[in-house]
Amino acid sequence: METFLKHLIQLYGISYLIGGLTFICGSCMYFTKVIAEYDQALNAGAWFYIVGSAAFLIADLQDWFYYRIGLFIISKHRKENNAVSNTNHVDKEPKTCSDRYRRIQIDLNYLGSILGSILYLAGSVLFLPKFSDDIIAGDVLFITGSAAIYLSEAWKIYRLACTSAVDPNDTHFHFQNIRHNLQAIFISFFAGLGGVFYFVGTILFLPQYTSTDFGENRAAALFLCGGIFFSLAGLLLQYRYFCRCNRK
Repeated sequence: METFLKHLIQLYGISYLIGGLTFICGSCMYFTKVIAEYDQALNAGAWFYIVGSAAFLIADLQDWFYYRIGLFIISKHRKENNAVSNTNHVDKEPKTCSDRYRRIQIDLNYLGSILGSILYLAGSVLFLPKFSDDIIAGDVLFITGSAAIYLSEAWKIYRLACTSAVDPNDTHFHFQNIRHNLQAIFISFFAGLGGVFYFVGTILFLPQYTSTDFGENRAAALFLCGGIFFSLAGLLLQYRYFCRCNRK
């Protein structure tokens, strides 16, 4: 079972990295020079975003599965998997109202990320040229999805700052907790920045702001920055979980 959990969390990192890299590719398709030289650029860009959004959704579902279902597995095999349960983000069994409230908060945090990826996927489909009449709806879905993602990542950072490596019962905000959870915080920080860049970029991708080449390229550049930050989060996930699993 320990091997299964290791493979699951590594696959989560791979899926997230694929999402970030395909978002970079999709963003490049929206520069005016690429559109002028490649008549299928917009179609390719939309498909890159569809694949990337699906990868993000798979990654979020894997992460939730690792937390929620993995919690159940570890509770049944606690002795065999003691090393895993002490080093990952799977929590103790809830015994008090405070524990249950914290569990609900964590589930809602995961739900925010999953919702953001679903909105990205729906918006990406509407970016396909055959749905050009619904491009504004696609923009709105992408804007909303980006907001859900960066708010979710900001919440994760706050939760990490409230997670003590010394006292698991201490759930107050402490700056020293940031140092203990630095890798996870950087992952959420980069993912949140990706959401911010897509939030601003998609607003500027609305038709009233893309009537000139400058407006189109400005939005594409912001998209590209967002994809880069998503990819950085994916690379950090790869480093974090690859190194963790190789230390076992």
